[in-house]
Amino acid sequence: MLKGYVTGRIIAESICNKCKKYLRTNDGVTAVEYAIVVAGVAAIVIAIFGTGGPVEDVLKTTFTNLKTKVTTLIAGGGSGGGGGS
Repeated sequence: MLKGYVTGRIIAESICNKCKKYLRTNDGVTAVEYAIVVAGVAAIVIAIFGTGGPVEDVLKTTFTNLKTKVTTLIAGGGSGGGGGS
């Protein structure tokens, strides 16, 4: 999860830096429009990779289900291919 957060953070910072550089060369309404777009992209990245986001929920559910299945198999509750001699 941390890797996804860091990746999202790096992407957001990269986009912001590129937009800041671009905004320095343009003025007026265009600069404001690009600033709004950058803010929107940053909000989306934070929502996806931030704590409590949908990615975190999916990962938690997946690993909880996996843990339950593995625990059941280890306890002997699952069907196995029982090797014979």
